[in-house]
Amino acid sequence: MNQVENTDIINCIEQFLQKANLHTRLNGICALTIQVDRYSLSGTFIFDYNKRILLKHYPGRYSRTPIQPIYKTINGTPWTINFVSNLASFNENGTKSNAIECEECYPFCCNNCMKQYKALPHEWESIFSNFKDRNGDSDYIFRVVKKIQYGEMLYLKYFKQTDGKIIEIMPSETEHKINTFKIYSCNKHNTYYSIALMSDKASYNHHHAKLQNETEFGPKLIEKMMDLVQYDTSLDGCENWSIDG
Repeated sequence: MNQVENTDIINCIEQFLQKANLHTRLNGICALTIQVDRYSLSGTFIFDYNKRILLKHYPGRYSRTPIQPIYKTINGTPWTINFVSNLASFNENGTKSNAIECEECYPFCCNNCMKQYKALPHEWESIFSNFKDRNGDSDYIFRVVKKIQYGEMLYLKYFKQTDGKIIEIMPSETEHKINTFKIYSCNKHNTYYSIALMSDKASYNHHHAKLQNETEFGPKLIEKMMDLVQYDTSLDGCENWSIDG
């Protein structure tokens, strides 16, 4: 897994878990998804605790059974916490194809990406098809994760669709998941895409409580965590963040 050092973030996470009175021992590869008051403000941290490094993603399954979130009220603020420690290490054996990608097809590698798994109800299926085919408008935000099949994560980005054009946008930490997603893959380029529908309208839901597989967080969440633990090392300069290659 690709790595980036960020000991301040990991120290803040450790203090946050202590403040939440979670006594699970931190060891090896860990994954944490937290959410403030079950609204849109949430984030995920995948990290190697022993090496003190953040990781792009966790490429395997966390568990055969759903991991149940923990609900804690700390200093009057409700938090939803999903945490696992000592995860198995995965080798990313997938390799990037030498085939040239189609620039006009971005964020897809080409027009040959195929849908995976069973079809969704028609109203949802058409939203994803129109996004891939650049057809019309959409009120939704599209969260796109691109990976090499059985390999590294290449990027996590957000897009809007207007007049048949796909426009990359910066996330604002107000987006929330609709709990509808689609998987595409391309054998020619050996790529894999996970596309989730998002909305920037006010929400109150449980979907973010699920443990996510990609590191992603923003300054508002970090500020909330730092205020809670009164962390004394400045993390100024933290932006809406995922680890891109």
